[in-house]
Amino acid sequence: MRIILLLFLAIFSHSYTVKAQYEANYGWFGTIATASGIFEKNETNYKIVTTTKAKGLAATLSGNLVQTYISEGIIKNNRLVPLKYIMNIKRKGNDYLRIYIFDHKNKTIIKKRYKNGKLTKVYKYFYAPDDILTLYWNLPLYLKEKKSFYIFYAVGGRKTDGRVDVSFPTKEEIKQFKKEIFNKKGIFLKANLYNKVFVGDKGILYLVINPENWVTLAGEVKNVLKIGDLKGKIVDFKQKN
Repeated sequence: MRIILLLFLAIFSHSYTVKAQYEANYGWFGTIATASGIFEKNETNYKIVTTTKAKGLAATLSGNLVQTYISEGIIKNNRLVPLKYIMNIKRKGNDYLRIYIFDHKNKTIIKKRYKNGKLTKVYKYFYAPDDILTLYWNLPLYLKEKKSFYIFYAVGGRKTDGRVDVSFPTKEEIKQFKKEIFNKKGIFLKANLYNKVFVGDKGILYLVINPENWVTLAGEVKNVLKIGDLKGKIVDFKQKN
């Protein structure tokens, strides 16, 4: 269910509050999750909160899974710089909390693990300049080099080092994406999430993004666990300047 997070990303812009809602469908399961996201920022600070909830059969199988992801930090040279990244996972009556504290000066991250409100472990984590939320919103800055393939590192990426690969899909891939889920114009990207739930360990995510405000309009992950494709679309969007 962690992979659903990247289907539920909102926008990158100037001082305002953004609220977005999405739905995800998975093969013959139908709608398996909904999500809401809030992005608030001013000239110096930002906060992103994204919550996903399992629905229907997926809720039953996952123990009524609810995931909340929070990124808080500062804005420097138009880039979101995370100071704290929080993952809160609730399922089967248990509450799992993970807090990542960034020290960019010394290039270190401290991870704290909690279960049902009790601190269970504190240790040094691998360093990455972004978390998975800020990586997405920082992409308009990172993709200016006009390369065909990019390698990034973010907390929430590959478990061993945070690696996330981003590239531009081929014309045939875009054509197939439009046919299957979203036949409208936009910026098309694909990312390798290196997630073990995918067939052959290839977590390829396709996104179509509004170029005017960097809102994710739709996304698709191919052939998850050989059952079907995970597809997500935006269903509601509000912006307050």
